[in-house]
Amino acid sequence: MDKGALIGVCLLLASACWTDMRTMRIPNALNVWFAAGGLLYQWLSRGQDGVIAASIGAAAGIVPLYVLFLLRGMGGGDVKWFGVFGIWMGALPTLRLMMYAIIAAGAIAAVLVLLRLPALNKVGARLKWPWGTHPVSEGKGARFPFMLAVAPSFIMLLGQG
Repeated sequence: MDKGALIGVCLLLASACWTDMRTMRIPNALNVWFAAGGLLYQWLSRGQDGVIAASIGAAAGIVPLYVLFLLRGMGGGDVKWFGVFGIWMGALPTLRLMMYAIIAAGAIAAVLVLLRLPALNKVGARLKWPWGTHPVSEGKGARFPFMLAVAPSFIMLLGQG
């Protein structure tokens, strides 16, 4: 794994986690700056081939998740973030991260549903929920920052080498 690209995506992930956990948003400025930095890095390190690979990686991050965005399953900042991740890391790691993150998000959602069961409701009600509608006491419409699923998924991706 390219050390420069790894440093870039670690900074990207840390920045996105910070803003997403606090505000449930990934600012366009963050994505734009990291996209520009990633394209510059790819061009300087690999030339035209790097820019082509970065473009394919960006498409791999954006195209599949855009469908989820249209279905209101995720925010636009998350879609753009995956495009930027693709610029830095390429198509295959981006698709792997996406798969892991979607599975992790499903697991988080399943836990939130389980906390609504009568046997677990009291535990769930004590859960602090800073992201709007509480998943237990207020029912439908609970949301969580997608980076909550992306961060551990990235660690899994790193473990694969």
